Amino acid sequence: MNATTEVGASAISAPKFNLDALERDMESLGTLSADSLEFELRKERIDPYRIDITKPFIEAEPMIAIDGSCLCSAGNISAIVGEAKSKKTFLTTAIVASAIAYRFKSTLAFKNVSNNITLNVLWLDTEQSEGHVRKVIDRINTITGIKSTNIAEDTRLNVYALRELDPKQRRDVLRDALYTLRPNLVVIDGVADMQHDTNDLRESEALVGELMALSTGYNCHIICILHTNPGTDKARGHVGSALQRKAESVLYVHKVDDISIVEPQFCRNEPFTRFAFKVNEEGLPYQCDLPIQSGDAVRSVADALSTYFGGCVERRVLTNKIVELYGVSSDTARMRIGRAIKAGYITQDANIVRIASVSMTEPKVEEPGVEEITIPETTPESVPVPPATAGTQTTIYYADCLRNFTDMEDELPYLHTI
Repeated sequence: MNATTEVGASAISAPKFNLDALERDMESLGTLSADSLEFELRKERIDPYRIDITKPFIEAEPMIAIDGSCLCSAGNISAIVGEAKSKKTFLTTAIVASAIAYRFKSTLAFKNVSNNITLNVLWLDTEQSEGHVRKVIDRINTITGIKSTNIAEDTRLNVYALRELDPKQRRDVLRDALYTLRPNLVVIDGVADMQHDTNDLRESEALVGELMALSTGYNCHIICILHTNPGTDKARGHVGSALQRKAESVLYVHKVDDISIVEPQFCRNEPFTRFAFKVNEEGLPYQCDLPIQSGDAVRSVADALSTYFGGCVERRVLTNKIVELYGVSSDTARMRIGRAIKAGYITQDANIVRIASVSMTEPKVEEPGVEEITIPETTPESVPVPPATAGTQTTIYYADCLRNFTDMEDELPYLHTI
């Protein structure tokens, strides 16, 4: 067939199609379309997490404060860690009582600073029998004053005993309770029982990740109670390590005789000043003075500085040595060094710390009700006495512990504080 066809006096060229080029063009369009779709899908997935500084930001609502320092805020998690029988649950009852009793003067050092009149609380106990869990409820109701009224049950406090359930069932109860009750504050007394193995890294990270997601999704605060490893201040297992990294606040509780000391181990907000409490004959916690001990951890800092570094070393090196010697975290070691400086046992110049020339006689306490005891000296005053060489006598003295009541009893007669 000819390439041209005559029509009258003119000739028209027949169109020519390049099939290969057309196929390439179609493939290119298809690729662009697929790439565009993939781009949009990926962008849609990441957009919710992008920080847009042009939009107004709503600060997390503080819920519970300790002497003005924010401890719990909505949308976060925290942890209370401590050795066995250090009164972690007693401490948490004080926090919960302050949450329920609006405008409480204080419960121990805690205060409800939320804009809500009252906060609703969900408490999950994974360790104790129903009888012991009932004692927890009774303790909270006594502190808030509900027990002294004709109210049979405080509907703002919902407590569940989950000892008989397996970890998956406990997590199911947590999700269902959050969905149905919509609490402001959640307590998990025994968070390690929410998983099968606290030393399973993948399971621990998944559990803490879920707790963070739930606190954000329900705009609540979740307090996790957990044991420490024996003889240290480190929270138990991988789950403890994950909580210490992710928590808004980590409170460390340890005992000296019958006194429980509460320390700000990790805080994203301004750390609070450590305090102490005891439990009275009625089983209620009340704040007391910190114990003063001859073998206090502060002195161990000066001991380590003198023994291992000749009395002078970089603060960073001393921190690492305290961690190594006493099995504490870096934050606790830094805190002890700071206290040793404040107490005058060591001094700091730039980043170098040195032994200070101080008397090892306990400082005189002028407060009423405090018995002053002088620790016998066995070494020159120019060098702090290490605990191991201070003699066999170890003397501890405490200030009288007084029970403080709120001045709001006239305004809210059904409330009182311990």
